[in-house]
Amino acid sequence: MENKDDDMVIKEGKNIHGTVNEAPDVCIIGSGAAGAILAWELAERNHTVVVLEKGGYYARNKERNDFTQKEDEMIPALYKNAGLQFAVPAGIAIAQGSCVGGSTVVNDAVCFRTPDEVLENWKEKHKIEHISSSDMDEYFVKVEKRISVSKVQSNEINKNNQMLQKGCDILKWTAGPNFRNCKECRQCGLCHLGCYYGTKQSMLETYIRDIEERYDENQVKIFANCQAEKIIVSGDRVSGVKGEITGNNGHKFMISVKPKLLIISAGAISSSELLLRNGLDRKHLVGRYVSLHPSPAIVGHFNDEINGHQGIPFAYHCSEFSILKTKKPGYMIESVFLPPYQFTLSLPAFQYEHKEMMHNYNHYAMAGILLQDEPVGEIILGGPIGTIINYELSSKDSKKMMEGMEKTARIFFAAGADHVITSHRKKTILYSEHDFPLIEERGVGPWDINLGSAHPQGGNRMGGESRSDFSVVNSYCKFYGIENLFVCDASVFPTSVGVNPQITVMALAVRAAKYIGENWDKLVRYSG
Repeated sequence: MENKDDDMVIKEGKNIHGTVNEAPDVCIIGSGAAGAILAWELAERNHTVVVLEKGGYYARNKERNDFTQKEDEMIPALYKNAGLQFAVPAGIAIAQGSCVGGSTVVNDAVCFRTPDEVLENWKEKHKIEHISSSDMDEYFVKVEKRISVSKVQSNEINKNNQMLQKGCDILKWTAGPNFRNCKECRQCGLCHLGCYYGTKQSMLETYIRDIEERYDENQVKIFANCQAEKIIVSGDRVSGVKGEITGNNGHKFMISVKPKLLIISAGAISSSELLLRNGLDRKHLVGRYVSLHPSPAIVGHFNDEINGHQGIPFAYHCSEFSILKTKKPGYMIESVFLPPYQFTLSLPAFQYEHKEMMHNYNHYAMAGILLQDEPVGEIILGGPIGTIINYELSSKDSKKMMEGMEKTARIFFAAGADHVITSHRKKTILYSEHDFPLIEERGVGPWDINLGSAHPQGGNRMGGESRSDFSVVNSYCKFYGIENLFVCDASVFPTSVGVNPQITVMALAVRAAKYIGENWDKLVRYSG
């Protein structure tokens, strides 16, 4: 029995009551920064598209608003594994969205173009074609226009961000306001929980909204609560995809898709998981060379109230030690603030001490160190929830991270903090620069510090034809050895980018869609 969901583009699992069979031109697995844009771009080229999204659909429209802004409700709903995803042995908490719209629904809307030096490295070392900043400009411009990227204005910089700004000004370190994809931000400070007001221009509010308004289910269908499981390969071509849709009361219904072309855009980690589960481990390269942008938090305590939870959390950055300034891999220092539960995860101590520290919540300013790390991680099947993310900081990156923590503490002291708290697991409070040796003494090893990541990258690295023995996909994200299979998301990054990666992902998606459109007949022709 085939099902239809009131002729709507987005098909929720609760409205599915039997087996689903589809035969579109294109099947896309994942609806985030890459998947949603690919769906739009290929529909614009008159291809029929089916999108399979593991997560649920959380709507914000005239009929309903599912974004409650409550941490206990939204974190389990919007995040992969309900927010419980960790790299071992480093113990890094990895946050990724799992919902229609993907991580764009829960990120902080920060928009940086890929640094020129990163693109040049990809061109020279990885032999990727047409990847220079001038080549990529048209794609950057296109996505930035659609998602309304603009610079944060001075009146939008709250006191939390002002502490980073003040410290950098005093130290004469290069810093500035971020670019963000928001329109008329209500400055509620709860970006991590999805945008209640719809001002954050996530995929849900832009490309997916465009699809809903322009097309019907005959052109595009997005299946929520739909787990892709089996990729069927015949010779050098994908012939089908099978999966399960979770309906009401946990009932499972099979979905079978027979596309002419398949694109995996499930995000770094999940795309590698899917390929590995289906035996598509090209030359034992799938899941390797993973970067995480691991980030410790530094908290400055001020006598005056900061109220960092009020206003834009991610509005200012210090690039003095990043690739943007030094032209080589380093680290960004970015202002950030978190809702109470997530904030507690960055603090040391337990029970009474923890409670006492949270009493000062309104007096804290927070910044994170975004480390442009080496691609040392690997994704391996077989963990308790099906995957092991094996990652440990290199000695070089460990030194950079400790340096970044010291520099961030220096910024807060310059801004007037009376003490600074690190995210070491052993309670570590710095009262002056004389205490900086404690950072190295505590260390940044697997059992030493609480680290977070919202930017997993790599696992299916991109490379030109001359680097095909070292790469999973070619210069345009086509999987080597399978003619109608593409992988397009942050998993194709050959290295970490050193800045918030969403614009890079989006631009690569537009670029891949253009390539697919121009080479459609060649890509989908049947063997023999």
